Amino acid sequence: MGLILSYEYRLSVPSEPVDIKAKIKTLRSALGPGEEGDNLAVWTGNILARYLWSHWGETLRHEGVSWQMFMSMLKEATGFIVQWALRDAIAWDELIRRIIETLERKKKSDITRFLAGLS
Repeated sequence: MGLILSYEYRLSVPSEPVDIKAKIKTLRSALGPGEEGDNLAVWTGNILARYLWSHWGETLRHEGVSWQMFMSMLKEATGFIVQWALRDAIAWDELIRRIIETLERKKKSDITRFLAGLS
């Protein structure tokens, strides 16, 4: 595990799961062309999500984030996951930074919506 990237959540960068990346690429090669195939490859079995949750789940649960909320937040980072796993366009550390930014932005958005509903 590496540097802590999130002030709000105190999440660190887990080791890059090269085995998961290879599985996603293998899944992708078995699917037809197109964006749908990219999404299916990334999300089949939730293997990356489970890996990240195994590292961050306890911290996120203490912050009120359930597995279901985490999955919803992580879905918004699908494009970044595709860029890492299938295109080799971004490094693992960059993917994690973008995922954490997505989690924090989504949490702030949810809080704002909740507070607006109280008015």
